[in-house]
Amino acid sequence: MVNTSYIPKINEFTFTDQFSLDKVLSGDLSAFMPLFYLIIMIAIYSIVIFHFYRFIARRDCFKPSERKHTKLIGFLKYFFLFPFVAVLFFIGFSLMLLFLAKDIDVGVVLSTSFAIILAIRITAYYNEDLSRDVAKMLPFALLGIFLVSPGYFNQDALMDKINSMPDFISLCIQYIFFMVIVEWILRVMLTIRYAILPKKEKTAIE
Repeated sequence: MVNTSYIPKINEFTFTDQFSLDKVLSGDLSAFMPLFYLIIMIAIYSIVIFHFYRFIARRDCFKPSERKHTKLIGFLKYFFLFPFVAVLFFIGFSLMLLFLAKDIDVGVVLSTSFAIILAIRITAYYNEDLSRDVAKMLPFALLGIFLVSPGYFNQDALMDKINSMPDFISLCIQYIFFMVIVEWILRVMLTIRYAILPKKEKTAIE
């Protein structure tokens, strides 16, 4: 069983006042455990955000099919699957903004999330490096605030906003629908571009 008394409450985190190298060397890890849990939380969050922002910043959300009728399969993927991907993007950025924007109305949070996602997707078709820079800005800003000012977050206010989300379902659907339309337009423009100009593609995705 894990002794949960070692898990730090963020607003009471006083590791620097407790840590002693002599204690650690002597086998007393009680002062080290709060920092250990904090390191693990930062690492897990960073790994999740790393994969999330790289996925949303990729121009091609789905890997090209190696089967016959590649174009048809690609079209079907973006027609049927991208709406679900758009929902994932929208939920992710909306939750992050709900944490950050404690004094902003939920409607403004949703519209801002919508604007950020569209900016990321548009820049992905211009340059994926730029798109990744835009996509990771908000998640790591959230991490920075969490580390230097944990008292900034108000759990009660956050829950009130989340509970009010059902009132904005129709607005969310409109935003997601518009995101899908814009993505389809970008794909069509990319197809036209490759039909007119020779395809000289340099893959930036690792």
